[in-house]
Amino acid sequence: MISIFDMNVFNRILAVLLMGGGIVGAVFAEDSRKDEFVDLALSDLSTVHQLIVSAHPGAIDQENSNFSDWVERGYSEAKQLSRLVGSRRDAQAVLGFYISGFKDGHVGIYQSRKDRSSWAGFILDKRGEDFVVSHVAKGWPVPLPPVDSRVISCDGKAVSDIFGNEISPYVDRRLDLKSTWSHLARHLTVDDADYPVLARKRANQCQVVLSSGVKQNHDLLWQEDRGQLADVLRQPQPPQSVQNLGGGRYWVHASNFAPSAAENASLEKMLDVLESIDDARLVVLDTRGNRGGNSLVGARILSALLGDKFAKSLDGSSRSYAMWRVSPLALSTLNNALASTERDYGKSSEAYTFVSALRESMNAALEAKRDWLRQPDTTSLDKDRSKDSNQKTFKGQLVLVTDSYCASACLDFADAVLAVPGATHFGLSTSADTLYIDIGSQALPSGAQFWLPLKVWRGRVRGNNQSYDPQYVFDGDINDTSAVQKWVLGHF
Repeated sequence: MISIFDMNVFNRILAVLLMGGGIVGAVFAEDSRKDEFVDLALSDLSTVHQLIVSAHPGAIDQENSNFSDWVERGYSEAKQLSRLVGSRRDAQAVLGFYISGFKDGHVGIYQSRKDRSSWAGFILDKRGEDFVVSHVAKGWPVPLPPVDSRVISCDGKAVSDIFGNEISPYVDRRLDLKSTWSHLARHLTVDDADYPVLARKRANQCQVVLSSGVKQNHDLLWQEDRGQLADVLRQPQPPQSVQNLGGGRYWVHASNFAPSAAENASLEKMLDVLESIDDARLVVLDTRGNRGGNSLVGARILSALLGDKFAKSLDGSSRSYAMWRVSPLALSTLNNALASTERDYGKSSEAYTFVSALRESMNAALEAKRDWLRQPDTTSLDKDRSKDSNQKTFKGQLVLVTDSYCASACLDFADAVLAVPGATHFGLSTSADTLYIDIGSQALPSGAQFWLPLKVWRGRVRGNNQSYDPQYVFDGDINDTSAVQKWVLGHF
């Protein structure tokens, strides 16, 4: 049965598709092609549903009835929407509709084949309660609203309503998170091929408020992207490094928790620098650009800076434990993880020993037809020790800087940093995670790659989909490093 909210979505899309006899005629003329895409949508949906049921911990998690409810209700609603599919892009949109209902950044899809994105020549950012123009294209055929102007409505609808009612169901439904609104902001003027909206009706005209307070109406001209959007939308990732600002002040770019083999060498050098710091009065841990990865990287950064004993005392995971959903996908994922661990760290490393033992336990649990496998109790700070224990004592002021993309291992890092007495938080509200983590992936019939988490945390201090809101909120361009540094340092 379709819920009231999603029946409204269904009816709105149906109305768009049936507007005008020409459109109806075109639909009938291409029935065979349409059926092909409907079948593709249903096939992908069926595979995703089966993977969720057979491998996702939420499907059998008795502490999360909402998840199991959406597994079936969302599947039914998505199949109903599949009746409206007329293209590959529509099929992708229906899949996005189902996936977004899990409200989990670790459930997602990568499309190997997709159309080009289109946009209206300018991009919005969420700053405070306003949606502000942050970038405009050069040489656009029609006048564009100036940077820093506020967009308040389009085609007579408040922009917040457009995000909440029309775009969110296909992109991110966690509207209680401030970071979600920041991410939705760009979608008003970008028809994103990575996040297609079924039968989307692009805005024709938007009303903006200039910095002077004057209101203007701007007609929108949409054009297919010719390569401009990649640079506009790409989130900058400052090189992972330590900057000595003098006077006992240090700026640490903790921006990459998924380093390559080459980047691991740079990480080791950075850790050596952190260990040698003994005059720290102020250390800023800047996570902008960090979207997660390996929590061990963040743990090692803190251990090098704060000393092993102090850093270990902050590790909230020591009070929690992880349970893996036993499945063939979990076993194959651990097989792949073991191969990559051997490549990056070697067979003699503690990380390899840990993953190898976990893989063997998963194999035994699968043969025994068990549902759950408890991960061995060990903190990330105890893994892969290659040096003598660092006994230094940190006595300085600690500052954490985040953007709205901080998630997964970045949030684990934030957990520990904000547990330091006196630590302060600057920047933007973080993203959030459910209690389900450690992803595996599998190809769908369409060729898209679907990923989903394979284990659940129990007893984690940070709650399900709980973000961190900073004490000091930045109201400018969070990607402007010099501006962010000047702003943060101005408070000390």
